Amino acid sequence: MRILLCVLFCIGHFSLLAQTPNDRPKLVVGIVVDQMRYDYLYRYWDKYSAGGFKRLVNQGFNCRNNHYGYAFTETGPGHATIYTGTTPSVHGIVSNNWYSRALERIVYCAEDTTVQAVGAPTNPGLHMSPRNLQVTTLGDELKLATNHRSKVIGVSLKDRSSIFPAGFFSDGTYWFDSKSGNFVTSTFYTQTLPAWVQQFNERKLPQAYLEKPWTTLLPIAQYSESDPDDSPYEGKYSHEEKPVFPHAIKDPRNREFQNLPSSPWGNSLTLEIAREALVQEKLGQDQFTDLLAVSFSSPDYVGHLFGTSSIEAEDTYLRLDLELADFLKFLDTKVGEGQYLVFLSADHGAPYNTQYMSDRKYVKQMALGPMIQEKLNEHLHHLFGVEKLVPIFREQELFFRESAFRPGRLERSEVERATVEFLLKQPSLACTVVPTNQSLSTCSGLRRNLLEANYYHKRSGDILYSLEPGYLNYNYPKGVTHGVGYEYDTHVPLLFYGWKIMPGSTKAPTYVHDIAATVADWLCINPPNGSTGTPVQGIGLSLKH
Repeated sequence: MRILLCVLFCIGHFSLLAQTPNDRPKLVVGIVVDQMRYDYLYRYWDKYSAGGFKRLVNQGFNCRNNHYGYAFTETGPGHATIYTGTTPSVHGIVSNNWYSRALERIVYCAEDTTVQAVGAPTNPGLHMSPRNLQVTTLGDELKLATNHRSKVIGVSLKDRSSIFPAGFFSDGTYWFDSKSGNFVTSTFYTQTLPAWVQQFNERKLPQAYLEKPWTTLLPIAQYSESDPDDSPYEGKYSHEEKPVFPHAIKDPRNREFQNLPSSPWGNSLTLEIAREALVQEKLGQDQFTDLLAVSFSSPDYVGHLFGTSSIEAEDTYLRLDLELADFLKFLDTKVGEGQYLVFLSADHGAPYNTQYMSDRKYVKQMALGPMIQEKLNEHLHHLFGVEKLVPIFREQELFFRESAFRPGRLERSEVERATVEFLLKQPSLACTVVPTNQSLSTCSGLRRNLLEANYYHKRSGDILYSLEPGYLNYNYPKGVTHGVGYEYDTHVPLLFYGWKIMPGSTKAPTYVHDIAATVADWLCINPPNGSTGTPVQGIGLSLKH
């Protein structure tokens, strides 16, 4: 039925036009800005150029009330959600790292021990693939719909930020190796880097960027939307004495590139390889729609290190705005204005530093999971005489030691009840969800929905909990982190621009997992096979280019 409706839509939608290859965009460009809160669109608005974020907002369609629909807002789940059109409860990427009961260890979301690195000396940190993803992606469905004649390419500094967007049938998935300074892939995709990627690596751009000092784009006094330089809430590069401009990106003590992502030059490098991929792979040059997935990781690295109210964060967005403006002009030239479709979103947001908030009398502390775990185990030991009943306590979930339960001796339901009662007494914890014993769940409404949307039974904990607003799981005295289901982490931009998009906006609720369903609907292809999203309503599609 869904396919039939899509066909009817296409017939009706294009009946006024000749049936030409232009009935679909030549290229879809998915842009993810890592850690971009929605308010960053307007916080720095007066300093943005006319051709970057403003072009996307003023000439595109702005979903102003766009949120993540689950609780653990992190990079891996975010990118998976954007391109699969569903939540972690279906796509299975529940967090960046999860505990595997079968392996009895923490598993990284994109790890794959069956593959090797391609493009750099192999090491476990480069053994990556999308195999942990449980469903197809937008790019996979595009490939299937065109009998694999469409091309799908993913690029990012982070492995997970290129792997999950590009999917299983990718024609090229490339990420940055901070040890070698190369863009790499794995044997899941190919045995040898394409010649153009090898040539790109031979240009040694990361080395050139490392030598470039980071000065402010504008006179530093004009950064009125941010804290003064050398704020007490900022982290710093390990080789610097203070977090002040100008920054020397290169650490003279080693030859690696670990500081490059934590600077605006990481965005520059990402756009360089995105341009090269478009040209060398001839994306958007025939009648079959291609997909280029580009994720900018540096805003996240900068945010984690310096914080959301730092001059460094503001400068990173001002520079990214100019680079987006250049990239859009590049697309106009190489693909054709009106011939490509862009969507822009983020994988999560971020709060303000907790000490920053505390100093302004919003007094909150860290939830400090390890401390709660220790006290919980002591409490359960006192009640039941069994040590370490909760060996894993991480993110916003905990795992019981299954071998300890014995019918008639130690009942699971009794331990669950005692655990919930203990958790609810913690000032930092709001409520709980017990997936296998719903009578003990204390979350309701939105809080419960967010946690349940994050629960994938093969990877999630025995009890999930929601923090109170303003709390974090771990001590983060400098910079910021993220990962909860509150507005500051869930509210992210969603902009559509380009092919047939008429200017406009909506305040109606939309969700990140609606993106894939929306684009699939416009392309008249199947949505990803686990999709639970709904095409965004109210977007004006012009019948003229």
